Amino acid sequence: MRIHRVAALTLAVLTFGPLTIALAQTHGPSHDPVPAATAQTPATVGKVNAVDARRHTVNLTHDPIPALGWPGMTMDFGVAPSVDLAAVKPGDTVSFTVSKTPDGFYLIDTLKVVK
Repeated sequence: MRIHRVAALTLAVLTFGPLTIALAQTHGPSHDPVPAATAQTPATVGKVNAVDARRHTVNLTHDPIPALGWPGMTMDFGVAPSVDLAAVKPGDTVSFTVSKTPDGFYLIDTLKVVK
């Protein structure tokens, strides 16, 4: 099953990646300063598009994450149980950090609304 998820994600990135990046660049979050990040804690800012409290996920259009070599894009992220999703809503600009889980997925471990 994991191989199918990786294959589907790879296909989605190859198919929709350029479109997603173009949309993120033209309709993405403001270009406020990116929070400081260490090599162990990749961080950036983004705009919340959707919150799914039941699945504990958010969909974000985020600025590049240089520590991961990621361009700005729109994607779903799992969110650590310690993050209060009631504090964010669609349209909010947020700063966040991500960490890699033992399964190889990226998870938001801090999320803060930027005013």
